[in-house]
Amino acid sequence: MKFLHLFLLSWILILPIGAQNNSVVTDQLAEQIHSVSKNNAADLVYLQTNKSIYETEEDLWFKGYVLDAQSFIPSNRSKTLFVQLVEDASDKVVWQKKYEIENGFVNGHLFLESTLIEGNYTLSAYSSYSFTKEPREFYALKKIKVVQTINQNPTVVSVEKDSIIHFTSFPEGGQLVSGINSNLAFKAVNSKGLPVTVSGTLFENTTPLIHFKSSHAGMGLLTFTPDNSKKYHIQLSEPTSDKIYAIAPVASSGKVLRLLSNTKEILTFKITQSDGLKEERVYLRLQIRGIVYSIATGLLKKELTIKIPLKEVPQGIAEVTLFNENALPIAERLVYVNQEQQLTIQTELDKSSYTTREKAKLKIKVTDQNGHPIVAHLGLSIYDGIYQNKQDVKNIQTHYLLSTQLKGNIYNPVYYFNEQNKNRNQALDLLMLTQGWRSYVWNEANLKELGTAFKPIILEEIKGKVRLQNPDKKVTTVIKEKGITVFSADESKGSDFMLTDTTGVFTIIPNDLKKGEGGYTYIKLMTPPKPKYTMNIKEFSFETIDNKRITKTLLYPLAEIEKSNTKVVSPFIGRESINKLKEVTIISKKKGILFRDKYIGKLDSLYKAQNPTADFLCHENILNCELHQGCPGDRKRPIEGEKYTTCDGCKWLKGSGPCGGCFICGHCNEITYHYPKLTETQLLEMFNIAMIEGYYGKKVFYEAMYDEVTITDSTPDYRNTLFWKPDIITDTNGEANIEFYCSDINSLFLGNIESVSGEGLLGFDNFEFRVKKDR
Repeated sequence: MKFLHLFLLSWILILPIGAQNNSVVTDQLAEQIHSVSKNNAADLVYLQTNKSIYETEEDLWFKGYVLDAQSFIPSNRSKTLFVQLVEDASDKVVWQKKYEIENGFVNGHLFLESTLIEGNYTLSAYSSYSFTKEPREFYALKKIKVVQTINQNPTVVSVEKDSIIHFTSFPEGGQLVSGINSNLAFKAVNSKGLPVTVSGTLFENTTPLIHFKSSHAGMGLLTFTPDNSKKYHIQLSEPTSDKIYAIAPVASSGKVLRLLSNTKEILTFKITQSDGLKEERVYLRLQIRGIVYSIATGLLKKELTIKIPLKEVPQGIAEVTLFNENALPIAERLVYVNQEQQLTIQTELDKSSYTTREKAKLKIKVTDQNGHPIVAHLGLSIYDGIYQNKQDVKNIQTHYLLSTQLKGNIYNPVYYFNEQNKNRNQALDLLMLTQGWRSYVWNEANLKELGTAFKPIILEEIKGKVRLQNPDKKVTTVIKEKGITVFSADESKGSDFMLTDTTGVFTIIPNDLKKGEGGYTYIKLMTPPKPKYTMNIKEFSFETIDNKRITKTLLYPLAEIEKSNTKVVSPFIGRESINKLKEVTIISKKKGILFRDKYIGKLDSLYKAQNPTADFLCHENILNCELHQGCPGDRKRPIEGEKYTTCDGCKWLKGSGPCGGCFICGHCNEITYHYPKLTETQLLEMFNIAMIEGYYGKKVFYEAMYDEVTITDSTPDYRNTLFWKPDIITDTNGEANIEFYCSDINSLFLGNIESVSGEGLLGFDNFEFRVKKDR
């Protein structure tokens, strides 16, 4: 097993191999977390959109990343992604469709109707292995803003000051022990969860001991040696407050775990125990996302330094737990490791600025932390910067490496991944210290609460059942196996034949939904006309999602607090009003006839050809002549769209009848004949067919191309998204080359790239350029 190999590396580094029972303890410590994590195999979903602000009557393009929750490798567990767009103000679902997951990725889009109300919306995604009854937290969402017309000068609303302060302190390792020098981290937030810059004093009894102030996002650290014979409290001087904040109680004796250093190669810990405690063997376990990567052991007298190698440990939050000789946890701490272990994305444009409609060339190169080229799956969007919501601080790295790993909303997580922030490592360690290990999703106790087995609540497969339409209630009905054909309106996709089980139950699988992509999948029951059998098919997936999502806590990163209410202005003025094209709906030329796809039209034609109605024409070409109703003579079928005569008050003349001779009619009209209009439901029932909605159809993103002739075309080009491609794959040199054409919009354009490799490395990068009118 992987953790055993790493255990030996740690052990050899610290001390010679000990007694055999030490190995038994280490195996036990590794297996106890492995056993509770292996049965909870899950996926994590992330949504990348082409921008974050949209106008109505636009396409929203998105890419879904469905990655294994432990390794971040693209997952093949789920085949269907259920997507909803929810209006935040009303919690109303305004869009929901199913999309195909292909090798861990989804290429999707949706149309934003003109009827959408301006405001904030949430795009949410669910799969069988990512949306479960537990946990209560839900992360797979993307916040977007919808407006009728984009405002060039959006005002940034400053955050109102909040006088309510929540101040909490966190001893490193979990406890303060008398006589042992210890770290005490703290965090201050307001009632909205936003950080508050604070300063204050730690008092020992009534004597000021240490003055302190927060160093990042309301967090900070102070170091002192506590004495359990004395009392400690904290009082804040900024913001001014008379409130007294107690700190954790000081234990009279015990053990303290401290992190001394965190480098690319090694974590160094110091373990200290109180005077008078017996010498004993201790164990230090490091696990990331439910996988144990190292267990080190040593003999603790007064102090012990333990070093854990990080060579084969992935980037992310590590939970480090100290166990005593009886394998009981006595101290615990979160540490963020291998922050440099990521995809490095380099972008190179052939110019820094372009003229309208000019061709641009972009070179992308992806490497690992050692500079080696990487084959990676990229999503790239290039769009007008005015459609960027600067309050959205979520990307693929913050989502997978922080947000989905910790319970609670994280303030401005992008700060910790920006190499320009020189103190980001220290700030990230403060985040780890002030979360508490029970906030770690992969904490052993949290995993145990999830249960011993993973249980999906939304199913990709759809169940159906065949039954007799009019069963004899006095006799037990035996359905036996029945034949079913599965197909779509696209005959090129072929059809599949299946048999029900002996009770009439059958299953529609994701591959059947793919057959009906962009339309409907049809299921035809292959049984004789008599006795009459019917099918019951009902999808519960979105119904289940709606019932469960209201019980979930939606977690989304908190945006950085704006310093002022300054206005954000697009760098170039003169944006013309844009005439947007309406979404096109195709209807039949024949008034009032609208079909969802050509197969329903085929059923309607077949119904008319069979002429199941009692309508007829007599030899005088009168429609449904009342005098010839029961006559077996020459009768013709009426034809759709032809003109016929209808008469009433008809009677036979003397010496005529009952089926021949002369007659007269009181009142006659000429009409255009139409067959009775049947609904889709009636047509399907008539032919013993059921239909279910297939995967939402794919759509190709429009890319403009200009040459010497078309570049002078007077038709305006107001594309605000110049390029969107969710499925770029770099070559063996880690490279990809992109070409696109600028539009007529005179503005600052932004490029966003998000990526994942086959080994689970993540990357994010952005770039910008300007487009000017050619004067």
